[in-house]
Amino acid sequence: MQHTRKNKGLAVNRRLRKGLKGLMDPDPERRRRAMESFVRATFESFIRCLYRYLGNEVECEDVLEDVYADIWENPERLCNVTSDRELLRTVYLYYMRKRLRQVYRRLNRNLHLSQEGLKRLVAPEIGIVELLSQEELRHVLRRMIGRLKARERRAIELWMEGMSNRAIANELKTTVGAVKMLKFRTILKLKKELRNYNRKD
Repeated sequence: MQHTRKNKGLAVNRRLRKGLKGLMDPDPERRRRAMESFVRATFESFIRCLYRYLGNEVECEDVLEDVYADIWENPERLCNVTSDRELLRTVYLYYMRKRLRQVYRRLNRNLHLSQEGLKRLVAPEIGIVELLSQEELRHVLRRMIGRLKARERRAIELWMEGMSNRAIANELKTTVGAVKMLKFRTILKLKKELRNYNRKD
């Protein structure tokens, strides 16, 4: 499994280097094709990174549109990038962070950071979870949910289906308070599993 992931990572990096080189091609048509390919390859991971700060998909897409425009105009900062992780950190530091500051000032609200924290905004630690596709992330979460105790797993599955705490309590033949506590503990457990998965990279 580890060996497969490593090989896949190397293949992605080769493709990434080729795409990044194309962004600086003097021929406008080749450069346009390289940009389209670059957007397809990076959209998912860039959106996930922005969502950590904005918590709103529409805002994220709006910011990302400007980020891609900045990259199109000034791709030089990316010329020495050799890995997905390095790409995400570089794009965050030189393209996203500037736009995030503008959004925070415009909205004049505290989302996930205080205004003081915003001044010190630094690139997030990028783990394997941020680099996974949605399909891979679903697979990881399914595996982690599979490791839960039967009652925990059932409560989370019902919650993910959109059932209310009252309906879950009826299904599990328990109280609403017990369901809330069960969900809380189980979500904490899943978060811990994800953090551990991140560190395995």
